[in-house]
Amino acid sequence: MANLSPVPFADIPDYLQNVMHAYDDELGGSGFVQVFAHAPEVFKHFIDFYFKLELETRGAVDGVITELARLMVAQKNNCHL
Repeated sequence: MANLSPVPFADIPDYLQNVMHAYDDELGGSGFVQVFAHAPEVFKHFIDFYFKLELETRGAVDGVITELARLMVAQKNNCHL
């Protein structure tokens, strides 16, 4: 699997920096946005879709189950972060 380096925070468009602050507040971390910043317009469309979905379905799946799913996907993709 290819590895992407994070885009320096100063080089990330303002609207993605705002998303990073929202993730920091909500989830306690936003470093992954620095990787997605390689394709900022694509990520912006994802954000528009995902945030709406997240707000509409919040609480439908237990947070522990969600985090376990994330960990399993990371493990499957050999992501050790």
